[in-house]
Amino acid sequence: MSQDRIGIAKKYANAILAVLKETNDVESERPELLSLGQIFSENPQLGSVLDDNAVKPEVKLALLAPIVEQASDFTNKLIEVIKQNRRFPELALIIDEFEKAAEADAHVVRAEVTSATELDADQKAKIEAAFAKRVGAQKVILTTKVDSSIIGGLVMRSNDTIIDGSVRSRIDKVKKLLLN
Repeated sequence: MSQDRIGIAKKYANAILAVLKETNDVESERPELLSLGQIFSENPQLGSVLDDNAVKPEVKLALLAPIVEQASDFTNKLIEVIKQNRRFPELALIIDEFEKAAEADAHVVRAEVTSATELDADQKAKIEAAFAKRVGAQKVILTTKVDSSIIGGLVMRSNDTIIDGSVRSRIDKVKKLLLN
């Protein structure tokens, strides 16, 4: 994915967030925006068709009708801006960047934890609390994965941060020391 597309998506996302924050509508509009993003994500050709000058306007209107008929005023205005600026192919990316910006603004962090065995609810809650404290987040949205090859311990991934407390990594470090 080109840096230009990401840069454009971030600009739109930040503008969307700024407008919604100004009107205190971030949480009320968020579900609809995420649904819109999902539609365009699951149907990537839709954005190209809506941006194609060879496609008749009535066809485009028919494609958008099920979306705009039930959409909020804000979403309809957004769709109009996207249409005017011919950004339908980037719409899913724009919404994805909006979600990231909204979560960052609310001090929400997403993290993935890998463990050798399934974690119970209490363990997940303790990990969430500890990680939130460590990164200064108000909330951590944790996804879990089981990988028995790590033997024990945990591996946490969040954005660009990796915390590897697995037994496998410790064994690998000892091996490296012994071999050098």
